[in-house]
Formats: sequence, structure tokens, C-alpha cells
Amino acid sequence: MIKSNSIENRCISILLLFYFFGLLGICIPTTRDLFITLTPLNLFITLVIFYKVNNDYSKRFLMLSFLVFILGFSVEGIGVATGVLFGSYSYGSAFGFKLFETPIMIGVNWLFLALSTYGIVQFFTNKGVWLILLPPVLMTSLDLLVEPVAMKLGFWSWKNDIIPLQNYAMWFLTSIFIHGIIYLFKPKINAKISFIIIGVSALFFGFLNILL
Repeated sequence: MIKSNSIENRCISILLLFYFFGLLGICIPTTRDLFITLTPLNLFITLVIFYKVNNDYSKRFLMLSFLVFILGFSVEGIGVATGVLFGSYSYGSAFGFKLFETPIMIGVNWLFLALSTYGIVQFFTNKGVWLILLPPVLMTSLDLLVEPVAMKLGFWSWKNDIIPLQNYAMWFLTSIFIHGIIYLFKPKINAKISFIIIGVSALFFGFLNILL
């Protein structure tokens, strides 16, 4: 148990340091572009640490993970292609490789955010209605912090530089659907890493909203 906790703490320390230096690097104009290009690495490291700490590599959990990834990526792909779901927007180059004009890593983003918000709510209750409705509230609240920063850093852009309310409504509805699927799989998600990921993400984008 001591060895397990030691590995867990090292992983969390790496994650916190990565976000701290990422925040610092983006806030410094001369290093901003470099750190923006590291965005895919940041998302990948966050995902890897989530799985390392959560320590569930069962076929059932991996199948759930694949479904959440595909759903998150697909809804974004449809949104970019049609402008119907979230509104009219397009992705920049910060997220790396794209498929159908949609970054593969955006599916990764949906994956660890959905599982982490579920893990937070699961820490307080096992009631299905809350596990399906409250994580989407957390995800949509986080998106409120992300959107202004994402536009400033060129992660994505909105038509006429206006973030439509439709975007937040669709985030919430998509999250409800995804968390309904997560609930059907009944995973037990590590609360500690869930709180860390959502907390550090909120602080990261909260500070960038103030400092940029």
C-alpha cells in the first residue's frame, strides 16, 4: 500500500508541476507559442496519469473509455462539420493532428474530463440521478472558464468571435448522455485523481482568464 501511495503521489506531483510550468510558460509572451504547441502533450500526460492512479485496466473499463472517447470526438467532429450542434467554430493547430478537421486529442479531453467529473460526484453519492446530472454541471462550468482562454490562445475560434449559448447547452446535453453511459458501466473511479484533474484545470484556466 505504501508503494502504491508513493507512485500515486509522484504521478500527481508530475501533473501539478506540468500544469504549473504550463501556466507560467503561457503567461510569458516570449515562451507562449512554445508552450501552446505542448498542449497535446499536456492532454496525453493528464490521461496517462489518470489511468495510472485510477489503476483499472479491466476490459469493461477500457471499453467504457473507448466509448466515451468516440462519443466526445464524434460530437465535436459533427459540430465542426455542420455548425449545428455547438454553433459555428473551427479548431486551430494547437491540439495537433486532426481527423475530419477535428483534433484527435479533443476526444482525449472529453474522456478524462467525463471520467474525472464522474469520480468527483461518485465520492459523495451513488445515486444514479446525481451521477448523471451533476458531472455535466461541473463540465459545463469548466467550459465557461476554458472558452475565453481558448479563443485568445487560438485553440479554436467562433464565428464573429462570439461564443453562443448553444455551445454550453450542447456541452451539458452531450455530457448527460455520456454520463448516462458511464453510469450503466458502474465504474469505481479514484476520487483523488478526479479532484486533482478538475481542480488543477479550473485553476489553470481561471488564472489565465485573469492574467491574459
